[in-house]
Amino acid sequence: MRRIAFINFDMSTRGGAQQVLANMVPALEGEYDIHVISLIQENPGWAYFFSHKVTCETILPYKARIRETLKRGKKALNRYLKEQGIELVFYVGAYAGLCGGLMARRVKCRKVFCDHGALMNQWNELPNRLMRIFGSRYSDRTVVLTKQSETAYYEKFRYKEGRVLTIYNWLDDTILRGAKEYDRESKKLLTAGRFSHEKGYDLLVQVAQALDKKTDDWEWDIYGTGDMFEEIKQSISEKGLDQKIHLLGLTDRMGECYRNHAIYVLTSYREGLPLVLLEAKANHMPIVSFDIVSGPAEIVTDGEDGILVPPYDTEKMAEEIAVLLADDEKRAEMSEKSVNRMELFEKERILEQWRGLIRELLEGDHFTG
Repeated sequence: MRRIAFINFDMSTRGGAQQVLANMVPALEGEYDIHVISLIQENPGWAYFFSHKVTCETILPYKARIRETLKRGKKALNRYLKEQGIELVFYVGAYAGLCGGLMARRVKCRKVFCDHGALMNQWNELPNRLMRIFGSRYSDRTVVLTKQSETAYYEKFRYKEGRVLTIYNWLDDTILRGAKEYDRESKKLLTAGRFSHEKGYDLLVQVAQALDKKTDDWEWDIYGTGDMFEEIKQSISEKGLDQKIHLLGLTDRMGECYRNHAIYVLTSYREGLPLVLLEAKANHMPIVSFDIVSGPAEIVTDGEDGILVPPYDTEKMAEEIAVLLADDEKRAEMSEKSVNRMELFEKERILEQWRGLIRELLEGDHFTG
């Protein structure tokens, strides 16, 4: 059985890259001898569990910054990859791409950098740009989440055709099985995600404040937690929106939370490929989202199954939400069209793309390093 490894910077924390890795491994574990490697471990225990068929390894079992990870973890990572006979490595996420790319660049195995974000989202921020430069250049292939990001990689790095490819994240089968009919009587908005700057919860509060001036017939449920939770909670209180915006914390039953809501709203400053929008579409929900650099435009067809608003125009977003809330028929029409293009995100379709990439790389005779 061919040996492949998935490397993430820290599997003891929850995040989009870790979740994608946690979805991929069980889907492929019967086909390959899979190793999951965490470069550091900030928290006690991993945040995700894998079956006994998967070998799990932590390089530095404590919290470490990038510089320390590069210095202290290089020999241990290289030794592990060589001793275990790893033939193909996936660096999952920008931090893993940077560290893995630099630490294991002389190890003779195939390497793939999986950019869970988007190149142009943070191109002007040097640390984030360097992560993607090293992760990509020290790998045989770079896998991105959107066609927009694929185009950007070719434009910025002048790679030969085929070096960068787009593979979407798939939609979890449990979401599809649990989807219910759309509730056209609901006036409740829904947003879910980590309370961090890039998710734009400060913009969300501004949208809510503007919306409250246009209509009283709305509520907004928000799921998630994070570093900015208390700051956002205080801002909601200061603007007198406590009775309208409900902060509901983390849940392990997010699939059920889409029910009985009218519109899914995304106010992020940046995204890769936001899975929450796919989940919302699977639950037949119209979407209102900022048309940011990468992500929403590949999921939402403006005017058909949702509305794309110019980035960060909170007044315009509030206006579009108010109009949709007042138009039950329009929301119902968008709900019916929400299944359009969902076949692009089917699990088996996407898994076959990954299998094809793995076969191509393992059958080749060239190694990076």
